[in-house]
Amino acid sequence: MVAAVMRAAVLARLRDRVAVTRVFESAAEKGTVPFLTLREWSESDWGTKDRAGRELRIGVAVRDAGESGARAAALAADAEAALLSLPGLPGWRVVTAVPVRNALLSESAGRWSALVDVRVRIMAED
Repeated sequence: MVAAVMRAAVLARLRDRVAVTRVFESAAEKGTVPFLTLREWSESDWGTKDRAGRELRIGVAVRDAGESGARAAALAADAEAALLSLPGLPGWRVVTAVPVRNALLSESAGRWSALVDVRVRIMAED
């Protein structure tokens, strides 16, 4: 299935390109900050009459602690850049990758979350 292969590629890309202590595949309540978690993941049809295509919505959360959210914001920018430069998969090519949201949130005193959402559209190759 395309989604499983793409999910593995996303995790590998984030682990390779973003300087955090860990990248979690699902929600993580506790971890040594800064860390990333995959949030939402949705997949829908984006094909044509003669070619398969998929639209993926990928959400990532950066969790951090500190007096300011500057580091969380910088890590979110790195995560966004990693997702926007995803390579194609065998038999599939990335047609578009666009940012949808990049937001910095103060969770409580000294705790920060940065949310990144990206839309990736892929098309089957001939």
